Amino acid sequence: MASTREVSPAGRRVERDTWAPTLGPGMVLGAIGTIGLVVSMFMSWRTPGVHPGDIPFAFLFDDGTTARDPSILLALIPMAILLGVGTIMPRAGAARLVGGLGTIAVVALFLIQLNSQLDRFPNANVGDVLDTGFYVAAIAGLLGLVSGFMPSGWGRRRSSRTEALEDGRGLGPDHTRV
Repeated sequence: MASTREVSPAGRRVERDTWAPTLGPGMVLGAIGTIGLVVSMFMSWRTPGVHPGDIPFAFLFDDGTTARDPSILLALIPMAILLGVGTIMPRAGAARLVGGLGTIAVVALFLIQLNSQLDRFPNANVGDVLDTGFYVAAIAGLLGLVSGFMPSGWGRRRSSRTEALEDGRGLGPDHTRV
């Protein structure tokens, strides 16, 4: 956005607004959440060694499913993209918020269905079968959610300068007089 004001017959003032990245709390938490979610996709979510690519998407809604494809990566990858885009784009806290909420929803549905499946076995505890990747994804979702409420770190920078007009003394419009 550029605006021009006449200052004097010898020059005009030009003001410009630009977006400049600065390190803000929303950007930092969003980046940590994005990295955490991507890392959790390569970690085991359930013992013994069950990764997100091995968990069918239908399991989030039906604990007795016999489906194999697609995996819950179908939901986790778009959430990681939303968190990443929300981190690097100016004024995109809503994308981080949606990415964090979506990640929490996937983690919560997985936990509920796994608990429902383990209720069939006596003395089975859901905490005993969860692995590190699940917890990393849950923390990443919470960080993404919190980062959606914080300023992203993109700030508006206003600059102004005075440009000389042709005044007969050899100065053209591309020469600047301060």
